[in-house]
This record gives sequence, C-alpha cells and structure tokens, in this order.
Amino acid sequence: MRAFRPRSTGSPQYTKPVGDTIDRTGFTFGLPPSLGTEPVWALAREFADLLYDVGFSTVVPYKSYQALQTAVLAGEVDAAWGPPLTCARVESVGGSVALRAVRGGASTYRSALVSRSQDTFEISTLGQGAFRPRAAWVDASSVGGYLLARAYLRSAGVDINTAFLNQRMLGSYSACIDALFEFESDLTALFVRAGDFTGTWRERAQRLRVLAYTDESPNDGVVISPSVSEERSDAIVRGLQHLISKDSSRTVLMSMFTTDGFDVPPRGTYIPILTL
Repeated sequence: MRAFRPRSTGSPQYTKPVGDTIDRTGFTFGLPPSLGTEPVWALAREFADLLYDVGFSTVVPYKSYQALQTAVLAGEVDAAWGPPLTCARVESVGGSVALRAVRGGASTYRSALVSRSQDTFEISTLGQGAFRPRAAWVDASSVGGYLLARAYLRSAGVDINTAFLNQRMLGSYSACIDALFEFESDLTALFVRAGDFTGTWRERAQRLRVLAYTDESPNDGVVISPSVSEERSDAIVRGLQHLISKDSSRTVLMSMFTTDGFDVPPRGTYIPILTL
C-alpha cells in the first residue's frame, strides 16, 4: 500500500510507509481502488496538497473497497471517499458522511439491468423455462453493480440462486459490459446517473437494452471514521467546507471524484442500503 504525501511537508511527493505504519501527525484520507491507479496519481498529488492546507498529512489509495471499508471502520484512516455501502456501514456504527456527490443535479443514482440490444428475454421470464442467462456483476459489495439489482430481482419474484446458469464478479462496470459484448455473459447491472442511461453510458448505450430500473441509492461521498472524536470530526468538516467554498480547490475536488458538486446528507441517509 502506498501513500501520497503533500509537497508542502517537504517529504517525497509519493512515498511508501514503513510496513503498514502511516504518518499520524495529521489526518489521513483513504481513496477507493478506482481512484488509486496510475492515471490519477498526478491529480491525487494535487489533491494531497489541497488536503494538507486543512490538516491532512497523508492520502492512501486502497486496492479494494473491502480494504478501504476496513480501514475506515478501524480508524486507520480518519476520512475517505467511500461508496454508498461503506457510507452505510460507517453510519450504522456512529460514523458520519460529511459530503455527498451531486451529479447532473441529483444526489442519488439507480441501477439498470441490461442485456445486449439484440436479446429478447425479459426479467419476468427469468427462472421460467429452459433458458438461464449468465450474469456478470461488479462486486458483492457494489450497490450499483450488484446489490440494487439483486434487491430488484427478488422483489420481482426471481430466485437469483437458480435463475442464472452462472454468476461472476468481474470487478468493474467496464469488464461487465465487455463480457456482454463478447458474449461471455447475458445480463449485468450498470449505475445510472440522474436517471439518464444514455447520458451515463454514451456510445455504449446504443448496444445495450434496459430491462428494468431499480430503486435509488445515495451517491458516494466523504465518510468520517467512527473512531474520530467529535472535535476532530468537526475540524475535518470545517476543512472540507473551506475547500469547496473556493473555486480553485472545488474544481480539483470535483475532478478527483467526477462530480458536479457536493451537498451535506442528513444523518442516517445511507443506513437503509444495509437492507439490500
């Protein structure tokens, strides 16, 4: 695991902590695996510089969502950009969500169950008859790529344990779409921003057929560990609010998290996700 440290501290721009020990002289911020890869390293360094100005000393990219969630719950990081399920689990044990992403004017999203455009089966036929499609999901902890879809199928009377020939976890939405196009699967679930499937998936949407839309989920956001004291939590919130109040730093944050803006969700907003 590597950690970004800001240029402002005089330490290397990109360093590896000794063992699993991370500098705790300031706050630490965790990034999900989708933001911890080579293409965004330069942006993450700029992000680390911004956070340094409001008390963060280290930005840590994690290799999996489970590892990020474990770190937040254990207090190994003080705050993180968390997917909705992580936000829900942290809220359920006393943590909080300081900021929530707003995309296309919406603070929620839903999932679309999709097949190839030329396929003809429907959700109502799953588990009935000889045809059993192959399903590709993102991850067992993915709200948009699995949990919302699973809840919808159950509500529609589909037995997800018997309706499919096989089910595979492929790790990303892109991999799931590729599996459809390469005829390695027949059904998947994709997140949809602001209710606009074509706008979310652009040219790929022309080759896909939407079978159903699920209920909504809150967007991802900045989650604060339940291990953080109220005083330190307030300091983190003040720092983040300071950053989004300035055009220059808000632009970096929006680029980092591919969002149009932020809002502050009411406490308990994410907990209903746990029923999925």
